Amino acid sequence: MNTADIEKKKILLTAFRGTSAELLLKDIKDYETLVLPNDKGKDSDLLIDKISAYDYDYIISFGQKPNSKDKVHIETTARDGEVCLKTEFDYVLLQQIFIQNGISAKLSSNAGTSFCNRLYWNGLRYLAENQEKKRAKMVFVHVPFEKNIREFESFKERITRTIAMLLQQ
Repeated sequence: MNTADIEKKKILLTAFRGTSAELLLKDIKDYETLVLPNDKGKDSDLLIDKISAYDYDYIISFGQKPNSKDKVHIETTARDGEVCLKTEFDYVLLQQIFIQNGISAKLSSNAGTSFCNRLYWNGLRYLAENQEKKRAKMVFVHVPFEKNIREFESFKERITRTIAMLLQQ
């Protein structure tokens, strides 16, 4: 894939305000970022407003996972009670790219029970309901709390490199 093709791919990165996810996305200039206010209703509204206004290829939402250390959890599924929505994002490829960049990556089908899962559910539902107009693929990635990342700046660089490599696929 040439540089022009990579530049044509549009990506949105999201993170919740006041979290390690926000710190990991801070100062990223090459991709569009959206910092969410940590409000279940507003978070989803802001995401859907952004998705509806632009034609993204990828949406990667980041949240933090309390008991994780130096690894990411790639969420495959969002839940609303017993109903599940599975992402169409190539999460196995994303996992491989994380591993190539020295980040342990686990696939998970539990996006949580609160903010992360609600955002993921609403984003996936919106994309499914608008699939004729929207081609975007969304995935949710849990990262550790800042205190559970041994070398924060290195981890941040490897996250950024993973995103760049994903866009080259």
